[in-house]
Amino acid sequence: MGKLLIQQDTLRKLCTEILAKRLDRSEAEIIADSYVFADLYGVHSHGVIKLKASLERLNNKLIEDKTAIQVERDTKAVALINANNGWGQVASVHAMDLCIEKSKTFNSSFVGVKNSNHFGVGRYYTMRAAREGMIGFAFTNASNYMVPFGAKTPSIGANALSISVPTKNDFIITLDMSTSNVARGKIAIAERDGKPIPEGWAITVDGKNTTDPVEAMKGYLLPLGPKGSGLAIILDILSGILTGSNFGANIPSQFEGDEPQKLGHLFGALKIDSFMDINKFYDRLEVKIDETITTKPLKGFDRVLMPGQQSYETYQKYSEQGIPVDKAVLDELILLAKSYKVDTLFIEELVSTIGGES
Repeated sequence: MGKLLIQQDTLRKLCTEILAKRLDRSEAEIIADSYVFADLYGVHSHGVIKLKASLERLNNKLIEDKTAIQVERDTKAVALINANNGWGQVASVHAMDLCIEKSKTFNSSFVGVKNSNHFGVGRYYTMRAAREGMIGFAFTNASNYMVPFGAKTPSIGANALSISVPTKNDFIITLDMSTSNVARGKIAIAERDGKPIPEGWAITVDGKNTTDPVEAMKGYLLPLGPKGSGLAIILDILSGILTGSNFGANIPSQFEGDEPQKLGHLFGALKIDSFMDINKFYDRLEVKIDETITTKPLKGFDRVLMPGQQSYETYQKYSEQGIPVDKAVLDELILLAKSYKVDTLFIEELVSTIGGES
């Protein structure tokens, strides 16, 4: 399937204009930016491909058209906010920014979010903290699509975490991972493209391994072994149980469900200079980076990378050349724009700026 190169500003504006037909522009800008951010870092399963499904949830009244954030608890370095079934991205930006402000006073902080929705990629929030000289943390639970290790039926989601650490340059070390072998969105992309998936990604509804993405989408994700399974359960406790949100088998499907998901998130920020001078930290960190990337690679590997390094290199490449977007996804976005009566002249001008195939 052909991919077209689209500059990030163009893609961001298109998504913003579509969303702004239904939401306040301030919320539309955050949500659109989070989708384009995911694509910039190569996480296309969480990028602009998500826009149509999110709008369908909005139209089905499964997400509110206004994120009415309510602070339920605030005890100096800790807070709990209620997203009231608003957009996960909007509530999460608010929560992480609150973490950052609290950490400036108290050196570290945690803010929980309850009654939320899918928030996109975790690094979108943890990197906000890293840019402020802090280590950022983001945990979330997810739809009940994953089986615990050794199980045949699901009771957890592919719950995810992100941790970002600033360095002395633009690169931010980031571990951003799901606890499944793969994001369900990648299986959906394989289904759309008619391609098989590797064995070990998912099982069928009757517990059999499968390479058929259609059967996998009907079935369940497999965890990242027993450690991924255990981590998913802990993340469900931190994100769901602790915040008063839905958890485990109680979370409705993001795609086929007919009830609000009421997801939970937990964000943290740790001020580095509360431990040591930040420049000393950066110098020590450079030693770790150097000893990692200069390690001799195994046969079959070109090099050894730091967490988030490959995604950062993708970001640099796509920022310069444009983001590769499947033509089918672009066509879908343009149809959405037309159906939401986005200015026709704007759409025509936008299409004229799109580059050739990648």
